[in-house]
Amino acid sequence: MSVRTQSALTDRGPRRFARRRRVAETTVLRRQTRVLLGVAGVVVVLGAWEACYRLGVVSKVTGSSPSQIGVAAKVLVQHHLLFSAIWSSTKLFLIGFSLCVGVGLVVGLVLGWYRRLHAVFDPWVTMLYAAPRLALIPLVVVWVGIGVEAQVVIVFLVGVFPMIINTMAGVMAMDRTHFRVARSFLATNKDVLVTVALPGALPFIISGIRQTLVLSLTGVVVAEYFLGETGVGGLIFKSGQVLETGQAFVGVAIFCFAAVVLTVALGAVEKRFDKWRG
Repeated sequence: MSVRTQSALTDRGPRRFARRRRVAETTVLRRQTRVLLGVAGVVVVLGAWEACYRLGVVSKVTGSSPSQIGVAAKVLVQHHLLFSAIWSSTKLFLIGFSLCVGVGLVVGLVLGWYRRLHAVFDPWVTMLYAAPRLALIPLVVVWVGIGVEAQVVIVFLVGVFPMIINTMAGVMAMDRTHFRVARSFLATNKDVLVTVALPGALPFIISGIRQTLVLSLTGVVVAEYFLGETGVGGLIFKSGQVLETGQAFVGVAIFCFAAVVLTVALGAVEKRFDKWRG
């Protein structure tokens, strides 16, 4: 081996390390830039909203402003109404979202794995997903009554179908050659499902969880709005009835903040699962 070849091999390691370091630094800068731009966008919109309110562009009777929303939130905290409403909505969301993910994952895997079952039940899944499920609220009241059980049913009906459809599509989109290769190594159906089908369908499953998360939050608002007037959804409904728009916007802001936080957390979980999938 010549001296020049030895020198090239010796320099390859540091150069590769430097290249990876530059890529990592660029990724961090891009992430920081996105965060800064997002924060700047929120600040600009809130500032413009506040200016329009003070200049009279936004009605002071039926409208509100960020400063008025802050005052309304302070009043709700002082009267011990805000945190109790948040806790009530959190419990409803956790129960409904967990049921949506658990049931949707199992049903989606089964329908995607067994083609005959898929042929039988896919029309029903499609019809129920396309149907206006909020129109079923009167029937839910008749069947379950008014209370926490009915609210959980509403959240479940609103959020479960994207989980079923995405999981089913993820399993069916996989190349069946992978399944045959796994079975050639004497893998059982359970082994193939857990070690091949589930990791392969993971991007679809994460997409389903993301959609289910947002729809479950929507379901919480709807359930609390129409059934019992409890939690943050009930707070929005009662505040709107008495033209307390500041308090109503507090409830809206809580749901928006929860959606952002949960989406970011789901993104972090997705990165961890990508490592497992790889």
